[in-house]
Amino acid sequence: YRHYLLKNEWGAYKDVSVESGIDHQGAETSARFADYDNDGFLDLYVVKEGANHLYRSTGEEFFTDVSTQAGVGDMDPGTGSLFFDYDHDGDLDIFVSRRGENLLYRNNLDGAFLEQGEKSGLAGADEETLDAAFGDFDEDGDIDLVVINHDGSNRLYSNQRQGIFRDISKEAGMPEIEGATAVSVGDYNNDGFLDLFLASSEAGASGLYLNQGDGTFVLDLDSEEVTESLKNISVNDAELFDFDNDGYLDLLVVGESTQNDGVGVELYHSDGSGKLWLSPGILPEDIRTGSRITTFDYNSDGDLDLGLTGIDGSIRLLRNDGGNNNHFIKMKLVGLRAGSAKNNYYGIGAKVEVRSGSLYQSKVVTGPDIHFGLGLRERAEVIRILWTNGVPQNMFFPATNQDLIEEQQLKGSCPFLYTWNGEEYAFVKDIMWKSALGMPLGIMGESSTFAPSDASVDYIKIPGDQLKMKDDKYTLRLTCELWETLFMDKIGLVVLDHPEDVDLYVDERMGPPSLSGYRLYQVGEKKLPEAVTDQYGSDLLPFVAERDNRYTPYLKQGKYQGLTEMSEITIELGEINLNEKLYLYLYGWIFPTDASINASISQSDEITMSSPVIEALNEDGSWEVIIDNLGFPMGKDKMLVADLTGKVPGSDPRIRIRTNMQLHWDQIFFSIGDPDVPVRTITLEPSAAELQYRGFSRTYRKGGRYGPHWFDYSTVTTEPIWRDLTGNYTRFGDVLPLLLEPDDMYVVKNAGDETTIEFDASSLPELPEGWKRDFLVHSVGWVKDGDLNTAHGQTVEPLPFHGMTRYPYGTEEAYPSDPEHQNYLKEYNTRVVDTEAFTRALIGKEE
Repeated sequence: YRHYLLKNEWGAYKDVSVESGIDHQGAETSARFADYDNDGFLDLYVVKEGANHLYRSTGEEFFTDVSTQAGVGDMDPGTGSLFFDYDHDGDLDIFVSRRGENLLYRNNLDGAFLEQGEKSGLAGADEETLDAAFGDFDEDGDIDLVVINHDGSNRLYSNQRQGIFRDISKEAGMPEIEGATAVSVGDYNNDGFLDLFLASSEAGASGLYLNQGDGTFVLDLDSEEVTESLKNISVNDAELFDFDNDGYLDLLVVGESTQNDGVGVELYHSDGSGKLWLSPGILPEDIRTGSRITTFDYNSDGDLDLGLTGIDGSIRLLRNDGGNNNHFIKMKLVGLRAGSAKNNYYGIGAKVEVRSGSLYQSKVVTGPDIHFGLGLRERAEVIRILWTNGVPQNMFFPATNQDLIEEQQLKGSCPFLYTWNGEEYAFVKDIMWKSALGMPLGIMGESSTFAPSDASVDYIKIPGDQLKMKDDKYTLRLTCELWETLFMDKIGLVVLDHPEDVDLYVDERMGPPSLSGYRLYQVGEKKLPEAVTDQYGSDLLPFVAERDNRYTPYLKQGKYQGLTEMSEITIELGEINLNEKLYLYLYGWIFPTDASINASISQSDEITMSSPVIEALNEDGSWEVIIDNLGFPMGKDKMLVADLTGKVPGSDPRIRIRTNMQLHWDQIFFSIGDPDVPVRTITLEPSAAELQYRGFSRTYRKGGRYGPHWFDYSTVTTEPIWRDLTGNYTRFGDVLPLLLEPDDMYVVKNAGDETTIEFDASSLPELPEGWKRDFLVHSVGWVKDGDLNTAHGQTVEPLPFHGMTRYPYGTEEAYPSDPEHQNYLKEYNTRVVDTEAFTRALIGKEE
């Protein structure tokens, strides 16, 4: 046996297998190119007799065999392989089909894989799997898997998330076809749902199966010519593709005829209505049998050419002449290589939708090159990419040949707080950061650990110049604009009146339980450090001397969003009094990881998240930890307060903050002493609260590249952005009774919802001369985002409640069932939200 690696050199092919380092013995059954390490270069996995081989591309037309260290060199005979991101953690895993149980190698993104076939539910039995294909067949936002078994026991595995699949073959109507050989997946009737062609070596058993829009399939009886012409063909392979660029998928079937001198290769053309008809005279007449198909534009002329292997091992390359008479669009998805790791580099598994006038098309991305025919239409109006991490990205009036680069986009965070500042409503901060229902901390590693289930109980400061009275009222507007569901149980406003020469702060950080609670810190004199430098010696003092939206730069991006290379900030305090209280104040923001990134990180020991620590110099001149968990800002523009009293030596009052979390600081100062000036505190309860739909504010980066995402309240779009968590939400209208006490009777808000909350300020006393007024927003509630690795991230339920010991909770716990709480559910939570508007957003648009 021998193998070939054919390099395209201006339309001619040359075997470069030897000089490329492809070196193994034995008969191969499958070879797949994919970029498993997200470096932008296509690697190669070969299934063969004896050990399989994984070759890593060096990017210089050379491959290195990394099978042993990767742990993917299975010795048992295999039939094929498939790269796909089964656990939605941003890298490509490997499914290996075999004549025994199948294998699933989970990519740890550190060069090693871990076999998870049985654990994931994809191992199957001794069914002789010959082919497999992935796609979101039930349109619920995650990648499912179709497995073709030669004994006819074909399987459809539904992705249950967190790395688990369930066999739903029977309820999905997956046909049991004897002699099944291959599957081709595509939306051939242009309705947005993935359909199937199932091939069989049994003549007459192959067929087209329509997706009914819910992940169930029925035999397509309308394309009668397909059914009739296949009665005498033993099919080896099939491919749905658009050979004439008219925007509708056609079908090529290859095999052998069961009749003497019969033809075993047929091409079917779509008429645009979802029906396929025989298209004679397109293929060369001498091609009468075939084994395997591949489609690609080998000469880059804008139409798809064909590579065919014969049953005798021969290879035919068929050039498409005339397909490019119609218009087309070619694209590549490009995931971010640094500071992201949310999607695999080429977006394999993403769904791409194209709208051009009345023509709608959708495809699942299976390789780097993506091709859409447009017919007589010169260009597309809009492309929507649904990346494998669930985030949508729209491009309007794209070029006909371009790379579509992943946007660094927030998808989950917390509710946004807007206030009336005397002139307009403006974004102030995000709130309720302490709650992250169902957030995985180690679900893909060796443990299933989730974030604490306690409600977020927060006090967030609003400076007095950002909240002004209007008509004797203070008004807050609280929105949900990211991919999340909010359970808001209580809201209050604390009025803080105090002398002008003293500033008040609260600690607005995430940290260990010992840091929780509500305390006012008084600062009479802000002391600026003598110097602030990073590990490279760069002067950071100009960035942190005052609050001016100039954030500390120079963080070197790591592999993942939210993590950088280990950074150090050294702060020289200058002369301090060791007998006085010493507090450090840090004002800034965090670019966080997310649930799927946490899942990916947990799979390997290569990278760990290091929460910030503070170090000081000891008597030996060595750095030692004085605060082992500083915590981090609860989102955007938050204050951290660290008590350094008695921890910093007076002989060398330098401290150092070390972390690999992506933190950017806008202001750093310290205070000495502990003022005790009078503070008049008045707590206001809401006097009115109204829930309504608003939409989504324009997003931009405040302060440039290193600043946080910020939101322009005056510019809003109302169309749905996210695949909403489905279930019952609070109906629009008056919701005041739900926000007065933390009683598990809360406002359930969806993305795009807004709550306008008013506080009657008519009875507040006048400020004494020389005093000023600030505020605290007090909130209680939970947030659950729609990340594909968040527990129950598809649905509103199960509902959270105070006192639950974990989330997700087990059968031993439940939301309160007493009459009061059940009546609340019936009276308030009557607004049903589904994903229909999101999934059909492009399908219904017309010219």
